[in-house]
Amino acid sequence: MALLMVMLLSLLVYGIAERRMRACLASQKETLPNQIQQATEAPTLRWVFQLLLGIHCLKISREKQSNQVIEGLTPLRDKILLLFGPTVAEIYQLSYG
Repeated sequence: MALLMVMLLSLLVYGIAERRMRACLASQKETLPNQIQQATEAPTLRWVFQLLLGIHCLKISREKQSNQVIEGLTPLRDKILLLFGPTVAEIYQLSYG
């Protein structure tokens, strides 16, 4: 029973995230490439996560200083991350607005 509840909650969160992402795409009149590189207004969240593969966070420490660098960002990945709002943009060191 508990496993069923966890699965149900996971699917609910996944569905909400996908709906919000698609709503942001529609409100900004944007599209994302699908698996065959054609523009689509309704990509799946799984495909969007696959497009984001390759982003890495590096923490560089020297003596008493520590810097965090995000590598692997491309214009497409920037566009996707900005769809998720200002909090995500701040995490990935992108300017939102």
